Amino acid sequence: MRLALPLAFVLTTSMPVWAEMPAPQGHVLLTLGGAVTETNLPARGENDGGLLGHLDVQHNGAAGFDASTLDGLEQVEITITYGPEGNKRDIAFSGPLLSDVMIMAGAEGKTARPMAMDGYQSEIPWDSIKAHQPIVATHADDTPMGIGGYGPTMIVFPPTDDADLAQKQAGQQVWALAYIEIE
Repeated sequence: MRLALPLAFVLTTSMPVWAEMPAPQGHVLLTLGGAVTETNLPARGENDGGLLGHLDVQHNGAAGFDASTLDGLEQVEITITYGPEGNKRDIAFSGPLLSDVMIMAGAEGKTARPMAMDGYQSEIPWDSIKAHQPIVATHADDTPMGIGGYGPTMIVFPPTDDADLAQKQAGQQVWALAYIEIE
């Protein structure tokens, strides 16, 4: 009986807060910070450097997704006409639903503010995420997206015939995505 109390104490005090979020095994392709409840990355301060430091990203802990974690979620393929003006073509993007990524990070029901590597940022409310089912694309035409193209990840919405909605979503379709602030 004397061992039960110390063992219970050890079990309740040594479990990290992010026990449900697997630790990244490879390079982190996408980080969700802000109002997330599941984390596997330590807090970032204002002088932490790197790409997120360049983008002035700070957080009290974040959910980091490597290729394996993103690929382990259910994959969805969306084919859209995309590319630079004068060179548009049909591209089959694939990856998990943005809603699934947010749910895994404990951000269900919140607003996503995806940020590209160049600092461009948009805002996607949860209602829009659930209604329109955008993906976090990791592959284009079955090939992993690398930095220097649309990758490492990209928000991709399914095509729509609603011209106003398509224009709004074009601004939310962030490529070269590295970070999503959750509010």
